[in-house]
Amino acid sequence: MKQNKIHYRMVITILAIYIAIIAGTIRSYDKTAPIHPTMQSLINGTWAEQTENYLQEHIGFHDVLFRIKSNTDLFIGEKMVQGVYITDDMLLEKLYSDDIPAPSESAEPVNEFYEDTGIPTYFILVPSASEIYRTKLPANAINAEQKNRIQQIYMETVNGIHCVDAYNILSSLKDNYIYYRTDTRWTCCGAYYVYQSAIQKMGFTPVSFQKYVISHMSTEFRGNLYEKTLYHEVRADVLDRYRNESGAQITSVIAYDANGQAENRGNRLYDTSALTTNNQYQYYLGKPCQKLVIRTNIDNGKKLLVYKDSFADCVIPFLVHHYHEICIINLEQTGMDFTTSADTAGYTHALFLCSMSNWENLIQ
Repeated sequence: MKQNKIHYRMVITILAIYIAIIAGTIRSYDKTAPIHPTMQSLINGTWAEQTENYLQEHIGFHDVLFRIKSNTDLFIGEKMVQGVYITDDMLLEKLYSDDIPAPSESAEPVNEFYEDTGIPTYFILVPSASEIYRTKLPANAINAEQKNRIQQIYMETVNGIHCVDAYNILSSLKDNYIYYRTDTRWTCCGAYYVYQSAIQKMGFTPVSFQKYVISHMSTEFRGNLYEKTLYHEVRADVLDRYRNESGAQITSVIAYDANGQAENRGNRLYDTSALTTNNQYQYYLGKPCQKLVIRTNIDNGKKLLVYKDSFADCVIPFLVHHYHEICIINLEQTGMDFTTSADTAGYTHALFLCSMSNWENLIQ
């Protein structure tokens, strides 16, 4: 079977090259182009692999060729493309278990922050859809386990850090639309139910689901897993906005880049211009920046410091109804340098919210 797969892939690659030549997209001779295969390179598949890489880097209609390749892989029995498992109704990322730190090392950054600052600290590790929907994975799929891993990390946190069990919340809701079909991240629905649990731990009463008016901002969102596979058979996603008409009003939003330069974004939390781009998920907090400071008309003196990856972007609109100020630090841009990324003085709560699949990459 493996040999047949190589032959199929080789045939489709050769066809792609001829199409490219006919279309005139290979405009000049390039010494890096693997145009002259050897018998050995054909047999062991290295020529096909080199040619695929070349096409991805050089050919003008790469998306079309890559989509042909992905569909061919599926046709010959492959269930994974570019580290993404293809299922009937959603794309799921492969979870790797190589070179992961010990649970104590994974908990260490949060422990050190709490011990240094004394700020009441809350910790949320969000499991991947691949963990929640394990039963959808192909038979014999190799996928790292996250449920126990998250619990092990939580057990290594020091007294005073409050951990939120997102896994059990999301697992109990897995029949709902809590993760995107074409993206690694959770939907507003999934985020809301974890917010509901977390905000109670933080001493507030959550805004009830019934108070939100839900608007579909886009019904054609195709996320980062689609970009990896260009697999069109899985239905596009819906980007929702949850609007609480009687809740807090945003008074200012200021973004800071890596050099500390400030950009005044007025009182707009959402970026509607993102809905017409290939990065529709940026609708929730706008263009990524190193630090984002949001102020509201809630005069309760409560200030929240958030350390996050992009999973937190659709959670922030729920949190603004409880705080006068929220300072958001993007760990994907700053890394774990907490001492310089923000002045922690005056904050009443701190929240670490990150996807499990990203957390251990960020701390290394």
